[in-house]
Amino acid sequence: MKNIRRSLFAKIFTAIAATAVLVVMVMALIVAVWMRDGFAQYLLRGELARFDDLTSSLAYAHRGGWTEFADNQRQWNDFVRTHTPRPGIDSGRPPGPPPAGPPPTAGKPPPFGAGGEGLRLDERLVLLDREGIQIAGNPERTKVFDRRPICTQGDCADGEVLGYLGMNAPAAAENASDAFFLRGQYMSLLLSALIAILVSAVAAYIIARQLLGPIRRLETGAKAMARGNYTARIRQDRTDELGQLIGHYNTLAATLEQTAKAEREWISNTSHELQTPLAVLRAQIEALQDGIRQPNVKTLTEMHTALMRLSRLVQDLKTLSYAREAELSANFAREDLSGIARASAETARSKLATQGIDLKLDLTAQILIDCDGGQIGQVIDNLFENAGRYTDGPGQVRIRLREVEDFAVLTVDDTPPAPPDADVDRLFDRFFRVEGSRSRASGGSGLGLSVCKVIVEAHGGTISAAHSTLGGLQIKISLPKDTA
Repeated sequence: MKNIRRSLFAKIFTAIAATAVLVVMVMALIVAVWMRDGFAQYLLRGELARFDDLTSSLAYAHRGGWTEFADNQRQWNDFVRTHTPRPGIDSGRPPGPPPAGPPPTAGKPPPFGAGGEGLRLDERLVLLDREGIQIAGNPERTKVFDRRPICTQGDCADGEVLGYLGMNAPAAAENASDAFFLRGQYMSLLLSALIAILVSAVAAYIIARQLLGPIRRLETGAKAMARGNYTARIRQDRTDELGQLIGHYNTLAATLEQTAKAEREWISNTSHELQTPLAVLRAQIEALQDGIRQPNVKTLTEMHTALMRLSRLVQDLKTLSYAREAELSANFAREDLSGIARASAETARSKLATQGIDLKLDLTAQILIDCDGGQIGQVIDNLFENAGRYTDGPGQVRIRLREVEDFAVLTVDDTPPAPPDADVDRLFDRFFRVEGSRSRASGGSGLGLSVCKVIVEAHGGTISAAHSTLGGLQIKISLPKDTA
């Protein structure tokens, strides 16, 4: 990567790694705090468990209601001192170092429990009634505080709870072994956090590479497409959203390739079709200029025929161009489809008769549909022209019109020859001509049926081709009677 700071890889890696590091650090901090407080709570609960003698004596002294301790802190301290195990002898823990300074003065006992605990024992023990209201002891509470019940029976299994003996945690670890244990746990937690951060960084790197690979391939493909190369495809090796995006890209590239190919064919075929009538007109005009031919009826008729062919071709191209740009407009009105078909048939009858082709009509009396009468008439004219051009005489062309539910169905059948099976589905392609018996040197441009399809689909209908029962081709059109 040329610029790691601005690359997508760096952004993805940084986002994932930073999030993982932040989560690990927060979790490590929370676990460390919970570990410290939990360990202090554990020590405090174990220390409270040593005061069985004190709780039993308090249960016995409850007969007086503990009123003697309420206003006499010294009496409470003396009572606790009397029933508290001495450090290092009764508690099972090593005694703390001796207190610094001069020995205690006579007549004043030293503060018990002051050996390295941070708070004296008389400042840590409190007496609470059954509602948790303090009776004696230090009213201040440290962060970690615990209590044990005082019952009429020692185990409190079935005895009534008389009150609680509460105890504050010392301000610091009680001895070196406790501090050593906590330091070991903190080091283990720190090592686990470092390993988790390292694994997260590796995972972030792998994920960033996995995401960046297909994105780079998409970038390369997009650049190729921008240069006009629509044949490039991206390797599809994923099934996630990026894989779907690659699939959409390949589909788009295939569509653009097909469109570009059709565009080239469209331009090539259009220029070729325009060239034929123009060449005829040019030859006729040059012959007149050179005096080879005279401007008689025959010459003018041939020129007019070439001109009309060119005019029809231009009109067909205009219709197809409008349809391609979704701008084909139609003036819909309530029209009699049977009347439109009959008028087109009478116009085509004489031309078909000169070719030895008989035209038969099988039309319903009247079928009203919403349509553009001029465009539908053009469709039927094209069908008659196509049938006359590709039907051998003597032959027959039959047009039928029926009403099927909410549709008007019109069919045009002709006699042999018939198109090959492989060419039937391609009859509506632009500039397509059937090779073989149905192709003639004087054939049309190959746009007639394409124009029919465009107009019919613009009216919300369908058009299809199949083999006719008469031995030739059948064109079937289905138009909705009501387009509202």
